[in-house]
Amino acid sequence: MEKSKEKSSMGISIIRYAGTYIGAVIGAGFASGQEPMQFFVSYGYLGIIGAILLIVLFAWYGYLFMLAGHKLKVSAHGPILNYLCGEKIGKIFDWILTFFLFGVLAIMISGGGSALNQYFGLNILIGKVIITVLSVGTILLGFSSALSALGFLSTIIIIATLTISIATICGNIDGIGQAGQIIQGLELAQATPFWLLSTFIYVSYCVLPILPTLATIGNMEPEKRIVKKSAVIGGSIMGIAVLCMVLALLSRIEDVSSYQIPFLEVAKQIHPVIGFLFTLILLAAIYTTSVPILYGFSIRFAEEKTKKFYGVTILAAVVAFIAGMFPFDTLVGTVYPLLGYIGMIVMIAGAYKMFIKKDLR
Repeated sequence: MEKSKEKSSMGISIIRYAGTYIGAVIGAGFASGQEPMQFFVSYGYLGIIGAILLIVLFAWYGYLFMLAGHKLKVSAHGPILNYLCGEKIGKIFDWILTFFLFGVLAIMISGGGSALNQYFGLNILIGKVIITVLSVGTILLGFSSALSALGFLSTIIIIATLTISIATICGNIDGIGQAGQIIQGLELAQATPFWLLSTFIYVSYCVLPILPTLATIGNMEPEKRIVKKSAVIGGSIMGIAVLCMVLALLSRIEDVSSYQIPFLEVAKQIHPVIGFLFTLILLAAIYTTSVPILYGFSIRFAEEKTKKFYGVTILAAVVAFIAGMFPFDTLVGTVYPLLGYIGMIVMIAGAYKMFIKKDLR
């Protein structure tokens, strides 16, 4: 009886943590479709190979930060970067990442405004205000208590994304075969000069900004095996979801390539009601990413639930809101690749710690 309860409790924890990992990445990583478009679809069929590699990379990179948080018993990104890269480089990366958290939060705010504008015709400024207020409100009410809610929302988001992607693929199989030729006649922005580099940059920018969230999971969970399973399950599901989305976008590439939120157009083409539902899901995805990003910035400067923490949170949100006035696709194509290059260095340092020095075994 006790073993059954223990297994049930373990399963709930794994789902909760894996869901939090997915939710923290999905808004910045792929929910809009603009990110997979620039990092994978723009390279044609080679982008499919890159998306397949994501399944392993997401699982490993997420586990690296969860395990570091578990080992060091910390939640802030500073100590983990110092541990992985050495104190001198770690401190430099600490400040660089802190700066880029603004950029990612600005992208989420801009993306929320674009989604509401594209589907509902709502003033883009109002949409950005909504995302900003929701994110700040969640942090002020308590991030730790919101983990379960974020995990639950991410489960709905990932199921909806997979369902829409698979339905689109099944209805447009021939479109995938024609995509290679069609892409040659389109002007698609590419995130990097080479598809394989794009894959590693993509994983880096998705996971590095949520380092504090992953470290918090590792820090609060005493069982190392639960931490590992959470990372593997969450990372693998995200990799599969991105792969399905890439195939779906390829199958309708000519119809959706010009949109700020291309996957929203994919959903609308299935049925207007699906488009409406996906708009709500996309906003939820942006929300589940904005909250951990804002938390990661604030916890860098102040202890949670202090007046200083609340002040930093509000100020950071206001500055990010102003930065979010730039167009969504421009921000994606500028901020994410730059952040990804930094993340690749951290990734290499983490691989050295784990596989060569074996400090994180």
